[in-house]
Amino acid sequence: MIDFGIEIPEKIECLPNTMYVEKIEYGERKTKGGLVLMKEQMDYEGRFARPRWAKVRYKAENITNIEVGDWILINHGHWSTSMLMEIKGKEEKLWYISPKSYKEGVMAVSKEMPEQLKEYGIEDE
Repeated sequence: MIDFGIEIPEKIECLPNTMYVEKIEYGERKTKGGLVLMKEQMDYEGRFARPRWAKVRYKAENITNIEVGDWILINHGHWSTSMLMEIKGKEEKLWYISPKSYKEGVMAVSKEMPEQLKEYGIEDE
């Protein structure tokens, strides 16, 4: 995680075709056959790479098919390293979705949090 030490007074204004997401799913995962896939292998070594769900926190105005608060399924490798920022006095961990990643990496959109995210301790307010 990168701590930029940046304080943003109100909200992030995104450039065209960009987004910031939160609550991306990380952690160990168990296959139906009982095999445990460790998070380090999924994240750093590229093995067991898979798409992941994340919640849209900020988006560019020109993105009309996705709303803030939607959950998006992102193809592996189409998000940045997490960034720790202070927004309106609250510390937030966000991931950046670039224009290329928005166009090529977003696979699905859901208005509701997918049920399987609860096993990672993710909750939707």
